[in-house]
Amino acid sequence: MINHLRRLPWGAENGGHAYVTPGDGIVNGIADAMEEGMLLTAQEDAERATALAADPYASLAELRVAVRYLAHAVADAVKVAELRGERLPMTSDSARTLSKALRASLRRQP
Repeated sequence: MINHLRRLPWGAENGGHAYVTPGDGIVNGIADAMEEGMLLTAQEDAERATALAADPYASLAELRVAVRYLAHAVADAVKVAELRGERLPMTSDSARTLSKALRASLRRQP
């Protein structure tokens, strides 16, 4: 049944994933807004970090903070991509195989 549910961008009280039936309801609207906010914040963090990296007077501490923000932004963008990818229809075996391979590559740790 979980295959027919939408995974939400926040967790359940028990620490697991939270799900909702897809549709135009309030919870889906909140989830859409949260995903959009995550992407906008990631974009803003990337712009700030790019500007800071171009500043020849930026301190090492400032650059470290920028890297932390970027790491968080990338993690959020990956999460949104995964959530949205889960909602795409998988109409063929090759699409499902590709989806599994992409998810596995995103989860690999360097």
